Amino acid sequence: MEFCIDKAFQPNVPKNKRQIVISKIAEWKMLEKHFRTFVYLAIDEVEAPAVDEEDNDTPRRKNSVGRRNRRRGGRGASADPLDWIPSPEEALLPDSGSDPYRLASLMVHKVLKSDDWNEDWNSTEASLRDSCLANGVHPVWVSIGEKTGVLGIFAGFSKAKVEEQVSAEMDISLGRINVENTNELIRVLETLTNSSNDAGIHVAYQKVASQIKNKRTLKTDSKLLELTGPSSIISVLLQLASGSNASDSLKELGKYDLQLAAELSDYCALKSGVVNDWQQSRSITGDDSLSQVRRLFAWQNPPADAGELTSEELNNGLDILREGKAKQSQIEKLLWWRLSALHREGKGQDAVEVLISLQLEARADLTTLLPLIADLPGDSATEWLNQQIISLDEMALIQISSSHNIDVNSRSLAIKRLQDSGGEAWEQVIPVAIPLFTQTMELRRLARIIISDQLVAISHPFETLLVSHILAAGKDNNLWIEVRNSRKISLQHIHNTDAPETFSTTSEALLMLLEGSNIADKRLTTLLDKGGLKAFGEIRQALGDGGDGIASAKSLDDLSSCVKAVTLSPMERNLFNTVISTLRLNRVGLMLQNGTQDEEARTTLDTILAADNISTGLIHTVRHLVLEHDIGLPSLVSWYQMNNPLSPWHTLARAAVSASKGDELNSARDYRKAGDHEAFDYEHSIMLYRKALIHLAFASQWKEAIELLEAQPALKTALTRRFQLYLRVSFIASEQNTDEATKTLKEFVRRTKMVSEENADGEMEQYQRTYFADEELDLLKSYHLEHARPLPREPFAGRVTAAFNSLQKNRRRQKSSLDTRFIQLMQGSPTLSEIYELSTKASEDKAIDGLMFLERAQSSGKFTPVELGRLADSERTLFTQHKNQIPTSKRRYLRHLKLTPLIIVDTNILIDSLVQRLAVCIQLSADASLDIAGIGNFHNVLLNRARDDKVKLWLPKVVQSELRSLAKGIDRLRGRFSDSLVSPEVLESTLTEDVISELVEEVLSDFSTWKPLDLHLETESNNIENTEAVSKFLLEYCDIYEELTAMKRTRGEPIRTVLEDKDIYPEAPDLDIIKIAMHLANQALPGIGTVLIATRDGDFTLVARAFEEQFGFGIAKNSRTLNLWIRT
Repeated sequence: MEFCIDKAFQPNVPKNKRQIVISKIAEWKMLEKHFRTFVYLAIDEVEAPAVDEEDNDTPRRKNSVGRRNRRRGGRGASADPLDWIPSPEEALLPDSGSDPYRLASLMVHKVLKSDDWNEDWNSTEASLRDSCLANGVHPVWVSIGEKTGVLGIFAGFSKAKVEEQVSAEMDISLGRINVENTNELIRVLETLTNSSNDAGIHVAYQKVASQIKNKRTLKTDSKLLELTGPSSIISVLLQLASGSNASDSLKELGKYDLQLAAELSDYCALKSGVVNDWQQSRSITGDDSLSQVRRLFAWQNPPADAGELTSEELNNGLDILREGKAKQSQIEKLLWWRLSALHREGKGQDAVEVLISLQLEARADLTTLLPLIADLPGDSATEWLNQQIISLDEMALIQISSSHNIDVNSRSLAIKRLQDSGGEAWEQVIPVAIPLFTQTMELRRLARIIISDQLVAISHPFETLLVSHILAAGKDNNLWIEVRNSRKISLQHIHNTDAPETFSTTSEALLMLLEGSNIADKRLTTLLDKGGLKAFGEIRQALGDGGDGIASAKSLDDLSSCVKAVTLSPMERNLFNTVISTLRLNRVGLMLQNGTQDEEARTTLDTILAADNISTGLIHTVRHLVLEHDIGLPSLVSWYQMNNPLSPWHTLARAAVSASKGDELNSARDYRKAGDHEAFDYEHSIMLYRKALIHLAFASQWKEAIELLEAQPALKTALTRRFQLYLRVSFIASEQNTDEATKTLKEFVRRTKMVSEENADGEMEQYQRTYFADEELDLLKSYHLEHARPLPREPFAGRVTAAFNSLQKNRRRQKSSLDTRFIQLMQGSPTLSEIYELSTKASEDKAIDGLMFLERAQSSGKFTPVELGRLADSERTLFTQHKNQIPTSKRRYLRHLKLTPLIIVDTNILIDSLVQRLAVCIQLSADASLDIAGIGNFHNVLLNRARDDKVKLWLPKVVQSELRSLAKGIDRLRGRFSDSLVSPEVLESTLTEDVISELVEEVLSDFSTWKPLDLHLETESNNIENTEAVSKFLLEYCDIYEELTAMKRTRGEPIRTVLEDKDIYPEAPDLDIIKIAMHLANQALPGIGTVLIATRDGDFTLVARAFEEQFGFGIAKNSRTLNLWIRT
């Protein structure tokens, strides 16, 4: 107060400027408000009110106190300085201040607020006056009393002696702090500034303190930055805290404390990354925050040779960094050094414990770490690394991928992440990824690499072949298809490439076996135990020359057990399992082709499909077996449900399963749904629709069957007319239209013939007479029993009986009476002699009728096995007597005779056999190869059946000529091996014209087990009548051949015959074969039960039933259809 009053009353300061002058000085800013009231009274020279003013009824303050230049206070704050001092009630209390202060407060209230004065307060006022008189007051109170009449009483008090205030000694050592610690900085600065009597320092600091507390940018008054003497510590701290240059202040500070100045200078350097003496800085022993932060800064900037410190020293540094919340990268650097130190010191387990407690940051540099991990004991370090891989960036992943000392699974994890992200980093590690994925059998990922660039298939043919055979593509079927395309490229380059290091000799041999190499390769058995060697030897013997081509189930089981027991690499185990599954599948295929489908085949297939990660190639092979043989495999349905539920093959597999369970309706609907799918070509769609119709018949769903038949007109060529009749009659009868059903049957057997009779003039005239072939109608009674699995008897059989009875009215011919007698006989308990006698009598008129009586009797179910044997003997005897009268086309109904089918073999079957023989020449074998395309092994089945004397094979000259002509196209034959493991050089040197010609003649010889007695048979068959009949037949099925030709043209330009300006009909050699088959079917061929054409050509197979009914010969397109003919 004293300084402010002195400043205000300087001679050159007018009264009206006093407040302005003092408001600018630091002492005024430091002065508390309740003292400012008394200064205002003094500088305004406020006088006490006059007596007349006091007696005024409306008293008012005559003098204002501190009014000018005063701003309005904030909300809730008083702008009147008189309100800043204690109230009278407060001033009465001893603890409200010193006696002069309390007295001054009371006097202001008494003089200026007399209306509010309470006389009871006078005693306290008097007491305080006495105290001030006795003890004196501070000179400033005397000065105030002299200047304001309100406190004039103080002018009469004596001045008390005042001790001169001396600034407290400033403790410079307090500056040994970390200026980044805000709380500590504020605390020290407050202490240091409080040690100074300089009000300017205090005022300036208040602003800085607010900035520090609120963490704002420091804008420090230059007064604080230029302090001298011991106060220079304040300047140093503020400059360091604000990041400004503190060199001058440090020099000033050095005059008073050189050590502290040096420490703060070192701090400043370390903070900026300049390490003058790292060993000294990291070895500082003080506990103050300056020492701590200097040690922290030192460890944040360690030199390279710090990595040579002991693990204990490095651990101390880590503690400092962690406590100081240093950057993770700084901590990691010491961590790796410490791990290296522990490793150097032989403390491997300690190093592992340290390692697994850490977390790598994304951009960690693993140059030092990876060799250390590779050398640490146990698996913990590797497991830890695997956990870190998920968060690492591309560069770290590249380091792991390329570190050959690191565990292969860790490298694989790193490469997978790079592959999933793509980009340049992935391109960089592809050369590393290929052998690694091969080693770990990450085949799907390896497949994606292979199909990404054609050059991969060229440079890595072994890996490409491996993936093509073992890949379990699952839902991504297109991936497998693309890999199979890449395989064709690899086959062209593998002959000039050595197997990579990832392939053992056994793996190489197994892969080559899958590609067609000989199973006798000794490398295949190097890893097997004694039991495995024995089993493999048995398999070799079965598949080798002289074997039956079928590996026994026991040998395969024994080999499988051995593979599970012995130590193998993942690749070796996968390849062995694939070979075993392939051999099992080929075994099943041969069993089915041989007509021995049983529970073993189904169980074997389910076992194959139940394996983990079954290869896509196996799936494709199995599904073709299902398509051809209608095998119900729940495991295949499950596989498709899991991997490709929308596939039409899933629908097909489901249909077969439903059929196996007797669920005919669902089976039929699924077959139809599969046939509707574009994945199946025209020929296969017709086949699927036919299956649907058959199962609809078994389900007695006549209406739905007729709807399908009408929706797919081409089906009529795939079904016999009798089966179509069966469906239509059953449908009409089921609609309660029995008369119409009966009429339909009678129309079916209605015939016309030309007869001659004498007219009224005695001349012979010819006219057409209508009659009913009631013998055919009678045969229809047992139609439902003529199938391997009987069709539903009713309502068809009932309508046949009604139609037959209708025709018998008013007819008494001998034949009719014989038919009636037979029907009546079978309704009771006939004897064998009665049956034979009636059959013999019927055969005198028409041999086939008598034989059919015996056929019907054997199918009636009325006889014991012994009696059936005698009936069969009687049928053979009767047939022997009349065989020359029965054409081969009629013999196909004599199902109980042991007659042999005569098979005309088409050229496409012979080509398959020729290609197989050519493969043997170039040392290719299909023993362990999959039939992925579903082509089958039909040519071998035919030869096996011929060797067993169950069929006769014959090649017309047109077929022989066509095969010889095709064989002259050597390049075309060599092209059949473009998808095989054989080099072009071997093909060219081995498959010469002479070799091919010799093999062609061998094929022609093997497939010629029957010779016609009529040497002019082929010439005779090519007559006008047959030619016209064939042309009429083809034109009748114009729509079928149009669709079929369109399908063939998607694969190339087929040779076609033109009829009525349409080039859509079979080529000339095929027409010759049809006419030959017609001619043979009309002959009574010795020992022959039926004439068949063995072919895979849709020109034959799509109209097979039509050929059978119209011309009397059948079509065998595969082993299954052949087996049906042999069984009958």
